[in-house]
Amino acid sequence: MLVEGLLLLGAAASLGASWGMGQAIDYAGQRGEPIWIVLAAVGYGLLVLGSAVLTWVARVRIERVAQAAMMQVKERLFAHLLRHDIALHDRMGSGALLARVSGDVEAMRLLFSEVILQLPGDVALVIGMFTVLGYTAPRLMALVAATVPIWIALVVWYRRVSPAAFATVRKESTSLSGWIAESVAAIPLLRTMDRLDFAGAHTAALGQRRFAADLHYGLQSVWFFNGLFGVRAALLAAVVWVGAGEVARGEISAGVLLVAVDYVRKMVEPFLRLQFHITTLERARVGSGRVRELLDTAPQVVDRPGAVSWTGPGHGLRFEAVDFEYVSGSPIFKGMDLWVPPGSHVAIVGPTGGGKSSIIQLLARFRDPTGGRVTLGGTDLRDLRLVDLRRHVGLVTQAVQLLPGTVAENLGAEPERAAALLWDLGLDGRLTPETRVGAGGEVLSRGEVQLLCVARALVHEPEILLLDEATSAMDPQTEARVLALRSARRGRTVVTVAHRLRTIADADRILVIDRGVIESGTHAELLHRGGVYAGLWRAQLARDGAAHAESAVLAAGPA
Repeated sequence: MLVEGLLLLGAAASLGASWGMGQAIDYAGQRGEPIWIVLAAVGYGLLVLGSAVLTWVARVRIERVAQAAMMQVKERLFAHLLRHDIALHDRMGSGALLARVSGDVEAMRLLFSEVILQLPGDVALVIGMFTVLGYTAPRLMALVAATVPIWIALVVWYRRVSPAAFATVRKESTSLSGWIAESVAAIPLLRTMDRLDFAGAHTAALGQRRFAADLHYGLQSVWFFNGLFGVRAALLAAVVWVGAGEVARGEISAGVLLVAVDYVRKMVEPFLRLQFHITTLERARVGSGRVRELLDTAPQVVDRPGAVSWTGPGHGLRFEAVDFEYVSGSPIFKGMDLWVPPGSHVAIVGPTGGGKSSIIQLLARFRDPTGGRVTLGGTDLRDLRLVDLRRHVGLVTQAVQLLPGTVAENLGAEPERAAALLWDLGLDGRLTPETRVGAGGEVLSRGEVQLLCVARALVHEPEILLLDEATSAMDPQTEARVLALRSARRGRTVVTVAHRLRTIADADRILVIDRGVIESGTHAELLHRGGVYAGLWRAQLARDGAAHAESAVLAAGPA
């Protein structure tokens, strides 16, 4: 209410400045005392200044409220994204999500700060102008009123054509910003694949589409602005022509004509702001719809009513007739059963696309099965509290990621615990708990980043450890250190997904997965059986032997 009152006072001051100047000119003409014109000019300046100050104070207040409100929306959106399923991030890229959290929320802020609170002041300004003109110069008021339908027609036309054009702009803008965000992150890969030309050409194509959408939308705005200013120019000429005749005939005073001209000059301002309001309203409508759509997308992996606390691994992890699919109609598993005994080390191998990482995601409950159930100690994972499951299950995935900050912050550990883990993994000579890593910090190799991700999984000494290609970027010596740590905790259950079979030869049981369990046994048993695992083992031995021979030749140098 305070803000609305300040804006209304500002509009009244703007109207009063013009009216007072007109009255002073008439009074000075009647009395023959020019001092009144000087006083009127001073008064006009003070009123205009007062209007500007009141408007400035109101705008600052509005902006503070709008920024606080939108900060809450952004925090709610970000928290929603943090709680959401991985499936959401599969469907929407990081660029598209960033556009919703940042760009769409900004459009909503403008709606609040520029439209909702300012529109009443603009309406009051127009009503006040017509009231003053109707009282002092009815004929000029009728002339001004005759142009209002034209201005309204321009606004209606712009309101009709701009939404579709702006929706296209938003769509192309999101596509371009999303592509740029993701391609910039993939520049090393694009260089490796010699795909920089492709990336540049695709960026140029998206930029051209964005340019065409912006140009179409911008030209509509140009026609609208030109129409408003054209109508105002014609109206000013008509008011001066008709008003001068009335002044000559003594029907109105020169001061009244001055007021009418000044009001006509000011009258375009609310319509110009109305155009901006329409644009802002459309942006906010599209943005709020996208924000609402995102907030209404409820996560599926959530605590069930009555979810129980962690009770330990019990009789181990089981898949009981599990069905799973990412896309409806394309099953990854169908009725699959497997058992990971407590305290054991079970390794999972198999061809690419066979479902190895899907098993890890189901065991970590990043996704839920579409049929059957995954149990821990006889309890369905969906009946366990997620916060307990996350704390007692450590996970290292193929995709490694560090956040900007210190080593200790990335590990989520106290400095003493972080220092101990760095020593265990052989990183104590390179890093300290206070070393900054991630964007803007220490540059680490992929292997070192992977080691920190292993350390992060071991911080709370989890009872279950899931490793999905967790040592793929490590040298043999470092890999051996990690493999020794994985089962260091007495009774820890370890599930390892690996392509390098030598890292899991000592596993208690090895499962060969290809859309289901096709072989199961120890390393020796599977080799003796001579099946898929034995073929994979022989192929890797041959490849490693060839690579070793090639390295020896290169080390020896030319004869």
